[in-house]
Formats: sequence, structure tokens, C-alpha cells
Amino acid sequence: MGSTKEEILEKLQISGREKGFIFKKLLIELSRYISPLGLEIQYNPLNTHWFLTFKSGMSDLILANPFQDKPRLAATLFCAIILCLKSNGIAKIEELKRLRNKKDIREDLKDLEKLGFIKILKNHNEINLTPLIGYLLNISKLFMKLSLKLNV
Repeated sequence: MGSTKEEILEKLQISGREKGFIFKKLLIELSRYISPLGLEIQYNPLNTHWFLTFKSGMSDLILANPFQDKPRLAATLFCAIILCLKSNGIAKIEELKRLRNKKDIREDLKDLEKLGFIKILKNHNEINLTPLIGYLLNISKLFMKLSLKLNV
């Protein structure tokens, strides 16, 4: 879903020294144009793709907690995000257990894999994140809010 900066520039046949400036200008102008329609341009840092999303109060509420009545999944995913970002995209399950302070998190990991958020690697000792997280969660906004709360 979405396209990289390079793919967009190639499709629009934009090249040269100022292509980065032109790209930013196009994103800003497009954002202004589509905003009244409830659309927003977002960036997925997990796979470096730009994409359009529909933003409304209702969709924000739905995306705020895609785990419904399973806060354990949200907690496990949050810890997995932290560990994966800390260690170049792959987290050890043992570290995840320690961070979650749980003896067994296999069920959480299986559920998160079924939902498409993580991939349990072949050795079953490590996990990595899938790009789906970047489409459903605004990771940069999440970390900005966390850093603001930590600085207070």
C-alpha cells in the first residue's frame, strides 16, 4: 500500500537537483487540497511508503484501540515495537518476556501474528514487525506524545 518517494518521483517524471524540494512542495499542496475531504497524507517509516488515509473522529477512535478488550495484546505489541526499534528490527522473545514481566507470551505473539502486526521468525526465538503497524499507527506521533509526557 502506498509508494516510496522514489516511485512517486519516477511516476511524475521529476528528476534533477531540486527533486527533493519539489517533492515536499507537492506533498504540502496535495495535503491542503485533500484535507477538506477528510483525507491525509501519511508516511509509514517501517517500509518508507507514503499513503493516503481517511481521518475522521470515528476512524481515530477505532484505530486508537484495534485490540478491543485485549489490553495484553496492546502492551505486548508496544514492548515489541520498542525492542524492534532498539535492535534494528528484530526482537528476541526472551527480552520481550522480561520487558512484559510475563512467563509466557506465546499466545499474545500468535494473536499479534494472526492480526498481521508481527512475524514470528523461523527459529521461534525472535520476532519482527510488519509494515501494517505503520499504516494503522502513526508511530512518529506516538513517540512524540510519549516523549512529551516523559519530559513533563
